[in-house]
Amino acid sequence: MKKRILSMVLATCMITTMIAGCGAKTEPQAAGDGASVEASDSSQAEAEASSENETDDENDAAKGQGGTPWVNSELKSNVTADTAVDPKDDFHLYANKDWILENDIPDGYTQWSHYAERGLEVKDQCMDLLKDESIEGHDAELVRTYNSLVLDWDTRNELGVTELQEGYDRIVAAKSLDDITALLTDEETVHDYYDFVNFGAGVGLNDPETNIVIVDTPDLLLSDSAEYTERTDYGDMYYGYRKDMFVYMAQKFGMTEDEANKCFDQAFDLETKLASKIYSTNDMYADDYYDKINNEMSFDDAVAYNKAFPLKEVFTASGYVYDGPYLVTTPDYLSYLDEIYTEENVDAIKSLLIVKYILPFATRVDKETYDKKNELVAKYFGMSGTVSDEEMAYDCVIDSLPDSMQIVYIEKYGSEEDRQKMADLCQMVIDTYRELLSENEWASDEVKSYAIEKLDNITIHAAYPDKFNDTTGIDLTDCSLIEADTRIALNDIEENKKLMGQKVDHEKWADGMAVTDCNAFYNPSDNSINMIIGMMGEPFYSSDMSVEELYASIGAFWVGHEISHAFDSNGAQFDAEGYYRDWWTEADKEEFQKRVDKMDDYLDTIVAFGDDHFIGTNIDTEMVADMTGLQCALRMASKVEGFDYQKFFIKYAQMNASIATYSDEFSQLTQDAHPLNYSRTNVPVQQFEEFYEAFDVKEGDNMYLAPEDRLIIW
Repeated sequence: MKKRILSMVLATCMITTMIAGCGAKTEPQAAGDGASVEASDSSQAEAEASSENETDDENDAAKGQGGTPWVNSELKSNVTADTAVDPKDDFHLYANKDWILENDIPDGYTQWSHYAERGLEVKDQCMDLLKDESIEGHDAELVRTYNSLVLDWDTRNELGVTELQEGYDRIVAAKSLDDITALLTDEETVHDYYDFVNFGAGVGLNDPETNIVIVDTPDLLLSDSAEYTERTDYGDMYYGYRKDMFVYMAQKFGMTEDEANKCFDQAFDLETKLASKIYSTNDMYADDYYDKINNEMSFDDAVAYNKAFPLKEVFTASGYVYDGPYLVTTPDYLSYLDEIYTEENVDAIKSLLIVKYILPFATRVDKETYDKKNELVAKYFGMSGTVSDEEMAYDCVIDSLPDSMQIVYIEKYGSEEDRQKMADLCQMVIDTYRELLSENEWASDEVKSYAIEKLDNITIHAAYPDKFNDTTGIDLTDCSLIEADTRIALNDIEENKKLMGQKVDHEKWADGMAVTDCNAFYNPSDNSINMIIGMMGEPFYSSDMSVEELYASIGAFWVGHEISHAFDSNGAQFDAEGYYRDWWTEADKEEFQKRVDKMDDYLDTIVAFGDDHFIGTNIDTEMVADMTGLQCALRMASKVEGFDYQKFFIKYAQMNASIATYSDEFSQLTQDAHPLNYSRTNVPVQQFEEFYEAFDVKEGDNMYLAPEDRLIIW
């Protein structure tokens, strides 16, 4: 049974502003079983033989050498006790050297940071709640039951893949395209198999008040479609991991090793063709991406793209037929699908169905498979050791039952007092932004006026919502783990279908993102900043912070950063009410883009390691947010007598402290909208005279940037 098929088109195309939020890596991340990295699978790995790990470590250290103008200090091999530090040379390293040397990446993680520390603190609280039998209520019972099912290795080992065998056998038994079509369009099996199209109800781009059906492209084995034409280390990692994982699992279903290899190769060859019509990561970060995907049409027009592939029948069997609009993100993909969905490709289609059917269950079957998964994640993604079974189980709980887990957590740890304090801090930052926008010297009065109107209309969501999705339809009585997943998925699908054509419920403002994460986000579709309870702890927030620490963290790093997303190249395409609408004059747009282009050009000169440069166009929205958040906090600081700017900047740099494996760093460098953390310190501080004065930075110092080269956007 699939997980909920709600299309995350806005989570994809707004990754820099909504789901990704402030933290570059809010949870420890490695390879999941689907096309994207999943938190539920991410913190689990088992070490290879020590000799092999030592070789991998040496290779990673070699790959991570170099860097301009700063060495990548997130790779711990680049920092030793003898490494000289100077705030004028590398401010991030100066502020974080001790932390880097004192910390190691824990077992089961590919990176470690203050985000991860705070995330683990919340996770520990949640794991304690899962053991507390005294907590009453439906949601508490759901998460305890599911947690127990995950931890019940005896039952999982006994069942193995037996519950999945029938679904696998149905694919194998298919002899023709008609047989495959029957599997994809039967109401009994329509949710069990990969259907070549990702779809679900959600908010589109043109009307933020109404849920429509979004028709998107499928997830890919290599995650990024660009990897199918020009493979990088990132693609190699995913390819190796997923092929080895599939070959291992397929043998449990009755394949020989040779048959499994052939099956994967056939599936991959077919997916390579499909990937040619799917937007790449770079495409998604381009300024014109919204225009490209904003293709609303009727049901009849949407399904008319397919003559061979049974899209109309899939929608009908799934229950996703209604009278409202369908947003088809990639019409060319649907048309091309017909060229692939032919009788001559039956064997390849079957292979792709089999691969996509088997892989998602790596963490849901027996201990042997789980251990193999951890071994392969260690091999390909640089992790060593494993997290405890209790932590693994919690990851599964928050992945499968996010609303229930959040409800239980908030009942225990929610604080109306802290909630109000955060809301007040958000308002203080908004008031300061109003000053910045009013005094802006390059924007026209028309654009400044509307920007201030948008700012004044921002909704503040602090800590946690009062309303979550309805879980009363989920019953986990007397079932196995896989059956529990099936019941949860069916309930999620039924709840999602109810949204079609209905007004958006703004009370459920954290839907799709757990408030237990150490993160925050700006949502352009309702023009809101969302500061969630998961980040409201040390070292980011406490009631006894000094004014310097508070402004560095909440003023710059969190609230100031998120507000900026309302006016970056993505958020600025939405108006004060969340409508996708251009409110810029052409002259203002050109001036804004000229400044962003200047930033991109500068970011492109930064070398992370080896020959791998930063990709300015991928990360400029986050860097703009970092810079503007810092600009806002410095405006707040200017009003405080005796403000300690050294203390402020050091705290700001310490927010970004992190260490990671090479694979994690390379993945972020090429696939993430967030710059590597050391640059999120060094590049923003370079832009402001207060930094130069605080640390006596002069021309010729490595941190120096000439005034004419500085990159203030707003």
